[in-house]
Amino acid sequence: MNTPESAARRLAVAILAGKFEKEAILQRTLPIISGSITWMKRLVNQIIKRFGNQRPRRRDLVTFLLHSRGLSNASEQEDFQIRAYDQAADFLPSPGLFENVGVLPLRSVGEIGEWFGLGESELLWFADRRQLERVLPDGPLRHYRYHWKLKRHGKCRLIEAPKFRLREIQRKLLREILNQIPVHNAAHGFRKNRSAQSHAAAHVGKAIVLKMDLEDFFPSIAPAQLVRILMHVGYPEDVAEVLTALSCNHVPYEVFSSFPHMADGRQKRHAQQLYCRPHFPQGAPTSPAIANVCAFRMDRRLAGLARSANAVYTRYADDLLFSGDEKFARSINHFRISVAAIAIEEGFTINHHKTRVMKRSVRQEAVGLVLNEKLNTRRDEFDRLKAILHRCVLRGPAAVNEGRHADLRSHLRGRIQYVAQTNQGRHAKLSRLFEQIDWSD
Repeated sequence: MNTPESAARRLAVAILAGKFEKEAILQRTLPIISGSITWMKRLVNQIIKRFGNQRPRRRDLVTFLLHSRGLSNASEQEDFQIRAYDQAADFLPSPGLFENVGVLPLRSVGEIGEWFGLGESELLWFADRRQLERVLPDGPLRHYRYHWKLKRHGKCRLIEAPKFRLREIQRKLLREILNQIPVHNAAHGFRKNRSAQSHAAAHVGKAIVLKMDLEDFFPSIAPAQLVRILMHVGYPEDVAEVLTALSCNHVPYEVFSSFPHMADGRQKRHAQQLYCRPHFPQGAPTSPAIANVCAFRMDRRLAGLARSANAVYTRYADDLLFSGDEKFARSINHFRISVAAIAIEEGFTINHHKTRVMKRSVRQEAVGLVLNEKLNTRRDEFDRLKAILHRCVLRGPAAVNEGRHADLRSHLRGRIQYVAQTNQGRHAKLSRLFEQIDWSD
């Protein structure tokens, strides 16, 4: 005889193993029930009414079953028993957006291991669902390397770089699963044929531009969001959880001993709260795609809000841009409150200190570009880069770099190429200076 708890868990496994429809659920559950089955037929109707046509999380279904009168009454009968359901769960995409996503239909944790060429124990070691990374000393057993990056205004960002084997696993996951999941058309970051320039170009020559910023974009995304999306794509819950865990991290406590001394104690406490919980690390190849996927609902709602105000919306990573005409300008204060409310409802937070409202009469800028008449690099940024290149020509790159960049040559080439996408004249001047630098040392 089962306890109500074990009966609920076994029933949940069978209910979630295939199509979430009445007849399909009964076909899977009735054969594992001993005794009367009338209660189960009534219970299925209640389950469908409560959860609709999409498979819920197992814990939510178990909780619902434990509070149902049907299971409670049935468990009191002497001949009551629920046997274990021994069939693998189906790969079952939700109707609509995720119905035809071309991903590999993995049905079990064992199939994930085979796909990666790993045994199950090795796979689970990389997934680290026991959060051992948090307590392991620095050494070969850790999956990540860590360093703090000091940003402007004294703020800090933790870069978590996966080691070789985990990085290769994450790249395969990115290439064959995450990159196949639809993202909203408003997203311009980390996408093929999209860029900071395409993000900014949508807002050139507008009467008003509203710039807003998402705070702690990557690490603030809850792993449960990706689990739900992967379940909508079709993966059973245990598969979705392992795929998510392969992209998550939990930072060791000792990493905070090297927290930059320039930052204050409040920042350190905030960083500990942010990085010691499960999160998607900045530095993992999977995190940008995950961020876009998890921001889909927010992007859809913000795009709809913008349309209703006769405005345009685009997003580049954590940078949100809205622009429109004079009518949009008159509603801008109410509009920005609505943006913040939608962001909160979707699990994100607006950094209000970075919000900018830019009318046509001032310099409208975003992602380092000026938007007023045509897309262009900022004059002061151009002058600053030109001065750096000039010093490199006169004094040599080593004297100018002073160890700030591991590869100064690539860093400067990238900045020059960024200018090329908006101003060929300035690009030519910078390129001529770059070619005069002696890199032989």
